[in-house]
Amino acid sequence: MKDLVDNECRSSLLYRSFFDQMVQAAFLLDQSGSVCKGNPACEALTGFSADEWQGDPFWKLAVAEEQERVRLQTQFAVKGEPKPFCTYFSRKNGPPVRVHITYGEFFSEGTTIGYYAMVQKMSQAMAEVSEVKQCKILDLSLEAAFVYEKGVLRYVNQSGIRLIGAQRFEELLPYPFTSFFHPRDMPLIRELQKRLEWGETAAPIEAELIRLDGARIEVEVCGTSVMIQDKLCKYILIRDMTERKRAHEFLQNSEKLALVGQLAAGIAHEIRNPLTSLKGFVQLMQEDGMRKQEYFSIMSSELARIELIVSELLVLAKPHASAFEVRDLTNLMNHVVTLLETEAILQKVTIRMVMESPLPMVHCDENQLKQAFINFLKNGIEATSGSGEIVIRLWCERDKVVIRFEDNGVGIPEEQLARLGEAFFTTKESGTGLGLMVSRRIIENHRGTLRLMSTQGRGTTVEVCLPIIS
Repeated sequence: MKDLVDNECRSSLLYRSFFDQMVQAAFLLDQSGSVCKGNPACEALTGFSADEWQGDPFWKLAVAEEQERVRLQTQFAVKGEPKPFCTYFSRKNGPPVRVHITYGEFFSEGTTIGYYAMVQKMSQAMAEVSEVKQCKILDLSLEAAFVYEKGVLRYVNQSGIRLIGAQRFEELLPYPFTSFFHPRDMPLIRELQKRLEWGETAAPIEAELIRLDGARIEVEVCGTSVMIQDKLCKYILIRDMTERKRAHEFLQNSEKLALVGQLAAGIAHEIRNPLTSLKGFVQLMQEDGMRKQEYFSIMSSELARIELIVSELLVLAKPHASAFEVRDLTNLMNHVVTLLETEAILQKVTIRMVMESPLPMVHCDENQLKQAFINFLKNGIEATSGSGEIVIRLWCERDKVVIRFEDNGVGIPEEQLARLGEAFFTTKESGTGLGLMVSRRIIENHRGTLRLMSTQGRGTTVEVCLPIIS
């Protein structure tokens, strides 16, 4: 558990920066309530080195008469009922110190894997609110740091001033925190504020920030509540996601072009067949002057098929910005099957689509979903090559639509299944692992979920759930 939490924490630059730079002590707890690690402020608070409390139950840090109370509060947090409270912690060399504790959950892909305990010494933390600018560590932070008390901005570091597009701290005072974000992100921002008002820690969310000059920036926002002079304040960090978004778009377009290249052989074969028919009918008409109506009907049908295949291929290859529109998922899936049908036939694989219930419209970027679905189908074709079958099942389930890609191929060992989706980890001899990683990102950008299930020797199932438009 410790390694999992530690790896997840290290993989998130925002979380790592968030806790390492905090003046208050931040402990990472596993699901049993034991301490996995802590930031430098933990040692300053207790006087004990990390080796002396790491791995012990969190409540052992409290004075003897308070340990049972802290244990119960920790259990409440693990059960999803965190409650801020005050207690006393022991110090290695000195009298006990009065502290305020708040808990928060640590997530990995929507699943809780651990918890945070924020421990604030009641008589300190960032000096006094009116003199919070003396906290030099926040001024050195690359992330924008904001401190609010009862909705009033008390402090913002230099990174925050630059991010908002201001010149001085005073320029930001007239603006409430919500005014910095796009109206469509208001529900997420208000939910974050609500969690902070309850004394909790808010997990990172993505939103669109609007600068004072009107420019828009994709950002990631997280925060926690801190006690400053016995007053509950909101401590919020904002990270500019512009470069990360560009990197994701580059990766997605690169993977898209790689898909087009892999499809080329099947597409060439698919187009060659109708072209051969067209050439034969033209030669017949030239030789004997016959102009039978059925010839024109067949030729028109073959041309329409070529046009569909080429247009689908070009749309998939062309880099573009995300364009979410209302689309018919049934038609989208039919186009995907059309693109891969020939490759499946060449590999002696049957693709069967089963509509278990009528499908509503979905709000999506059609080309991105096609890219993801093509990835899933291609993986299934490669896994079942020789004499296999892929069944695509589609149905509605309450407020979501479910798409399952089921193959009867070789399957994936359990120890490898958990790592699928990591960059450069693949079960293929010539794969890169980027295809599934990009596909997962596409599904998450559609507010959907992706689940992989596999039994070695019996096949693999890829399940995609997408929200239905209201």
